[in-house]
Amino acid sequence: MTDPLASGTPLVIAAHGTRDEAGVAECRALAERVARKLPGIPVELGFVELAEPGIPEAVRAAVAQAPDNPEGADGDEEAAAVVVPLMFNTGGHVREDIPEAIDEGRGDARVMYSAPLLPDVRMRKALNHRLTETLAAGEGREEWRPRDTSAVLVGRGALVPDANASHYTLTRMFWEENDLSRVEPAFIQVTRPSVPEALSALAAQGADQIVVQGNFLFPGLLHVWMTEQVEAWQASHPGVEIRIAPVIGDCDEVADVVVDRYREPLDEVGLGEGAPVYMSGLRLQGRKVLVVGAGHVAERRVVRLLEAGADVHVVAPNSGIQLTRMFRKGLVNLERRAFQTKDLDGVWFVQALTNDPEVNVLVAEEADRRGIFCVRGDNSRKGSAFTPATQQAGGMTVSVVGDRTPRRSARLRDEVLRALQG
Repeated sequence: MTDPLASGTPLVIAAHGTRDEAGVAECRALAERVARKLPGIPVELGFVELAEPGIPEAVRAAVAQAPDNPEGADGDEEAAAVVVPLMFNTGGHVREDIPEAIDEGRGDARVMYSAPLLPDVRMRKALNHRLTETLAAGEGREEWRPRDTSAVLVGRGALVPDANASHYTLTRMFWEENDLSRVEPAFIQVTRPSVPEALSALAAQGADQIVVQGNFLFPGLLHVWMTEQVEAWQASHPGVEIRIAPVIGDCDEVADVVVDRYREPLDEVGLGEGAPVYMSGLRLQGRKVLVVGAGHVAERRVVRLLEAGADVHVVAPNSGIQLTRMFRKGLVNLERRAFQTKDLDGVWFVQALTNDPEVNVLVAEEADRRGIFCVRGDNSRKGSAFTPATQQAGGMTVSVVGDRTPRRSARLRDEVLRALQG
């Protein structure tokens, strides 16, 4: 039986790729698991690099299997495929490489591009399961109690700061959800702290049993490099016991997230070739606008809202230097506490920009119930409004709304602005 929502629209899973045969085999096993959860739906697997087929080839194969229904009920062209990036965060592959590969392979067909895997509680559950396995007794080793155990959570590392920041957020959630003594973040490449640096930080605090866990989907060079670095560090620290957790691997949690990412864009009405929004402008002068969260993204958004003359109210347990200065100058209202539904009283527009997806969901759902437009910083499609890439010059405001590729939106915005200033 074909998935009733998808109507036979093919799925392309866009994976990273590895030279490790076991890693490729496990990735293919996950794709097969996803296919079993989507009976009647063609599922193609493509890789960014290091393995075949490439994503353009996978997209071409999927488009060739698309159902023969070029127009929907409203006359819009139906999507020929949906591409789901098998990546954790919005790094360079998600923002640039995969969209470019889609364009190369789709021809004239319309292809939808969905969101990466995080943030999703099921991905954290899969990570937590691997930790539980590593703490358990077995083959001559005793059980480790979480509260007596520290951990290093290792991410890939990216050139995109947002992706690295997301790993820090994940590390904190991993720490608190598993009741560990302490957890340090680390990266295997591109940025710091490195694995040895994180291990040394824990050892300096007296940790004598440490789990090193990579936030990696499949076996590959990243896990090999991590293991080599751990072994080299331990050779000079014989008093510290270390266990290395397995990769997340082929499992139902990951497959279920992929299935949901596939269905999400198909469940939206009115998706055209661009972003699924109606472009408009908001006159916010003197109107109450709520910002939930006070991180770097919130700081940037607050500046734009103040430029629009909005009466900005910020709710967050903590705030950075810039927002605190704005509050002291009387530019914004700031309450350092958790979000409450009453915060939406009298609000015209709200932005949910916390690092906790559950809080953002609560804000968005309550805003929707009250008929208030809401931007969600963690998952734009789950909000009722988008924030465009915007720049002002020479009395002109140029805004571009894209579909999950903010860097491309910003680049196009800059190109349009230069052309206007020509």
